[in-house]
Amino acid sequence: MDQFKAIECFIAVAETGSFSKAAERLRLPVSSVSRQVTALESQLKAELLFRTTRQIRLTEVGQLYLSQCQDISERLTNAQALVNSYQSEPSGTLTISAMTSFGELVLTPLIEEFQQQYPQILIDAEFSDQVQDLTLKGIDLCFRGGPLPDKRLIAYKVMENQFYLCASPDYLQQYGQPKNLEDLEQHKAIYYRAPIGRVPWWIADDQGHRRCQLDTALITNSTSLLINSIVAGKGLCMLPMWAMYPYLEAGSLVQVEMENPPRISFEESVGIYLLYQQTRYQIPKVRCAVDFFRQKLAQLEKGHDLGKS
Repeated sequence: MDQFKAIECFIAVAETGSFSKAAERLRLPVSSVSRQVTALESQLKAELLFRTTRQIRLTEVGQLYLSQCQDISERLTNAQALVNSYQSEPSGTLTISAMTSFGELVLTPLIEEFQQQYPQILIDAEFSDQVQDLTLKGIDLCFRGGPLPDKRLIAYKVMENQFYLCASPDYLQQYGQPKNLEDLEQHKAIYYRAPIGRVPWWIADDQGHRRCQLDTALITNSTSLLINSIVAGKGLCMLPMWAMYPYLEAGSLVQVEMENPPRISFEESVGIYLLYQQTRYQIPKVRCAVDFFRQKLAQLEKGHDLGKS
């Protein structure tokens, strides 16, 4: 038995939940995959998988063994990639994961610039607001918003992610500018819908954190619809400075000042983080990408600071 091949087959079966899907992934006959896993169990003298006609699931010892095997497999993959690319021109496929809005508004032009600078690197980018797997399996760079993430990864804060109240000049001219919570709750709100639902607004006062009660003008997870609706004067909205800044510069949006403004989070360490595995930074394509995005985003963040009131 080739133990490494057997382990590879076991990992594929465990991750796909199927011998046939594992065989398809590995481009092997189903019988070969099954034989390798059975031989591995025999060598270990332990049952790693429960097999029924309807499903395959890990035993308790199988779950423990899988976590160790995945770590070993990833280390071998990284070592192979490092050897193959050592002292070579950055090349290969660079996988990027990011929040939808941040990806579309901020990263898209930077990715295009990066491709011009490194034409041998193929970008595989996915923008999604679904909760990310922070092990970053299969991902080179991940851009994530929120509190300080898992400390087992390299996490570099590239931008603030504090949200600010904004509206179009026409909207404020027609409905007035709110100065306090009572004023604010006479206005209409444009809300962002996250995967877990509509993102509420909160006010901190003597009674604690209170949810703002505004009439709803629109709820959407579409970045373009959200911004177009604010610019069109359909209501007030909460946006991060990185999304609002170009429209502030153009004069199509203004920041609404209040003594006690609403917030969407009371976390002190909220930001946009660039996440990557320390071991993969040695690979040229990852190293040049990390350095590039850190530099470019730092320049953008500096410009945003100048735009804050």
